[in-house]
Amino acid sequence: MATSPGKKGWLDFLCAGVLYYYATSVLVVVGVLLGHQYVKPTPRGLSNPGDVLAALTNWDGRWYVGILQDGYAYQPDKHSNIAFFPAFPLLGRVLHDLTGIRPELALALVAHLSLAVAFVVLAAYTWERYGDRPPRVGSWTVLVFGLWPTSFFFRMAYSESLFLLTSVLALYGMQRRWPLLALAGIIGLATATRPVGVALLPPLFLHICQRSSTWGGAGWRCLLWLPLACWGLLAYLVYLYAAFDDPLAFVHTQEHWRVRSAVPLPERLGALLRLEPLWSVCDASAPCYWRRHEPQGSPLFSLHLANPFYFLLAVVLLVLGGCKGWLNRLEVSLAVGLLLIPYGTRSHEMCMGAMGRFAAAVIPMYLVLGQILARLPAPVAALLAGLSGFFLGVYAALFAAWYRFF
Repeated sequence: MATSPGKKGWLDFLCAGVLYYYATSVLVVVGVLLGHQYVKPTPRGLSNPGDVLAALTNWDGRWYVGILQDGYAYQPDKHSNIAFFPAFPLLGRVLHDLTGIRPELALALVAHLSLAVAFVVLAAYTWERYGDRPPRVGSWTVLVFGLWPTSFFFRMAYSESLFLLTSVLALYGMQRRWPLLALAGIIGLATATRPVGVALLPPLFLHICQRSSTWGGAGWRCLLWLPLACWGLLAYLVYLYAAFDDPLAFVHTQEHWRVRSAVPLPERLGALLRLEPLWSVCDASAPCYWRRHEPQGSPLFSLHLANPFYFLLAVVLLVLGGCKGWLNRLEVSLAVGLLLIPYGTRSHEMCMGAMGRFAAAVIPMYLVLGQILARLPAPVAALLAGLSGFFLGVYAALFAAWYRFF
């Protein structure tokens, strides 16, 4: 049930959101500056070419820069940039063409503008959901959203920030009962931003059912609005078919992104059910053992080692939020989709690579964290927030120095 927003208005949410965005992003900017200038890559790491702005496009960001500059290309026998969905680089291209700024800066600005607006909308959504019960829950939610260690990716030339904006905007729109056409438009943009955008379809389905007086009416509405809410994904499929004669080329090229060799489907499914991708990162005899990939790395600052722990923590927070009643059905269904889709499709071959980043995009997780921190003694909550901010800055520095951070 929605909580009355009382006397708070959009000016309050704007001020709070921008303040938290700025304060937490400073840690990332400082980390990037220090990492680019002073941190040396590991012996197996890459060199540190370019300026600080280029450091914001390390790893996947380089693919987005290539798409902005040269468009899409597909070679079935190797890595191809069609694995990266078009909404984010397209917005960067528009900004680049309008202003003439560098591609790296255009993509970084799209990411940061999206993130700043996401902060504002999250502040409004948290107030709609909980009001001030318990006190400061909204403030803690928005703060931890900015301080979560792997949220440093939100400030890089990555599509996560745009996806976060569409996710929280869709949740807010459902909470405020916006027209279904508007919700379908927002969710469609999410499906054009990242493949996991389809995780917003179950919440939309539940929302339609809640707004319908009969099952028949809900069915007809779902038949109309659910396909329309996939407009971004469908448009990309049409483009891939027209350009490369393969509408699923973005799926097929993923076969070239893997840390370990492919295995038969039954063996892979069995490993997923046993949660083998999570614990194998810590198993010295397993091909996913983190030191095989980061022999010189520190266990305290290894994202390869931390990825399964961030993923598990997100799962625990989801379960806790559902049991405590802090999350509604729409939020739970979204969180489940955002965690299960990457786990089921990429966790095995990538040895949980990028799962910490994917978990950071689960907006309902921050609602639970906000509830927890608001109930803790203030010094304890501040200590935890400070520790998270420390790792946020360190991760940003290591990312900028081309450490194995994905």
